[in-house]
Amino acid sequence: MKHNAFTLAEVLVTLGIIGVVSALTLPTLVKNHQRQTYTVQLQKVFNELAQAAEQVKVDSNSANLKESQLRRRGSRFLLTNYFKTTQTCNANSLNDCFSNDYINMNGANVSIGNFIPDNSSCAVIASGASICVGTMSAAGRIEVATDINGKQGPNVVGRDLFTLAIVNNGTVIAPGSASVGTCSAAVDGDYGACLAQIIKDGWKMDY
Repeated sequence: MKHNAFTLAEVLVTLGIIGVVSALTLPTLVKNHQRQTYTVQLQKVFNELAQAAEQVKVDSNSANLKESQLRRRGSRFLLTNYFKTTQTCNANSLNDCFSNDYINMNGANVSIGNFIPDNSSCAVIASGASICVGTMSAAGRIEVATDINGKQGPNVVGRDLFTLAIVNNGTVIAPGSASVGTCSAAVDGDYGACLAQIIKDGWKMDY
């Protein structure tokens, strides 16, 4: 009985084609997976901040953050009582929480100090994210900076380094004029733009 089979040449050609296709598609798949991972981590921090703010209002029996204990007791109170922290650090010496080297998406160096709100309390939380929580303003607004995966790379603004804001009613938003959601290659100076765009695009990092 005669059996049909592939020749060695046909097998080698097929493997060669598979190899070429894999070489072309694998980088894109890896890039998409990385961006999806960053987005999931960012959304987790976003949700944790929103849950903490809401719990502060509940525990204080208050209608908003200005009326809550947080107004009187400060940002350290929020981190200590509403997050599980694995490491604390001083806002003036961030080496235990953040990398020393950050860049924009265009490759320009940026200082982590530019992102940290004044008079912040900073810590690494259980998820591995580093966060710095600023002092509440008279309007009840709290600025927050986060590196969603701590000191791990890529340490790029708009990839793993973001700023957020908690407003008086406890809602978490993208700060500043960035609410329109226009993330560009050079976002140093409009730190909330990438977060705003991710939210606008349905929690996808398509830029």
